[in-house]
Amino acid sequence: MSFSSPTARIEDGLFLPEGASLFTRLRVAVRALKVLEKRPDDGIAAPLFNASLDGDVFKRHCTELAKSEDGRELLTQRPSLQRSNIDLATLGQLPEGTLGNAFARYFSDNGISPFESPYEVRNEVDYLVKWYRETHDLHHVVTGYKTDSLGEMELQAFVAGNMGLRTSVLILLFAALLRPHGLPPIWKYARKLRAAYRRGRQSEKLVRLRYERFWEATVETVRQQLRIPPPTPA
Repeated sequence: MSFSSPTARIEDGLFLPEGASLFTRLRVAVRALKVLEKRPDDGIAAPLFNASLDGDVFKRHCTELAKSEDGRELLTQRPSLQRSNIDLATLGQLPEGTLGNAFARYFSDNGISPFESPYEVRNEVDYLVKWYRETHDLHHVVTGYKTDSLGEMELQAFVAGNMGLRTSVLILLFAALLRPHGLPPIWKYARKLRAAYRRGRQSEKLVRLRYERFWEATVETVRQQLRIPPPTPA
């Protein structure tokens, strides 16, 4: 893996040089994860966490996207869903059940704001890393996974199956060791993660969709676009 990161914060050890060894990438990933434990919306640590271990994975996804007209358009136009590009007040006025309304309500219900990052985009891979991070909250909306400890881990299992990200596996390993508050008994937890992983494997790639074109569509329509199966009953 020869992928580097265009953005750094030296005081937190968040720097990924070109040609970094696997050990360096793991070290940067763990440091970024520790920052994200305290500040989940950190605009440098979040994309750098993905870049540290998954640069080659995102490169493969770029190659796949480039095979379709919609994918090429995404990589060329590079839409953004950062805080400065979203009008939550307007989205909140859309009819209940639409993606836009559900997205606005997601932020108000959880008391959080959309992601904003100084992450520099040098190429398609940088862009897709950034786009993945910007659409994370939408992934919660379209998959139906909550933002509590269990819901976050279910989403990571879904993403592991959907995109093959090593960072998702690392998060799941940390959770297995640390056992955050709110997780169910281990047998039930493992069953839910397996179900989420399989669901992700069966779905279209989450990063391929131009979500901003579906604000007025129902959440169910978006799920159909992504071929997301109904969740497995608890």
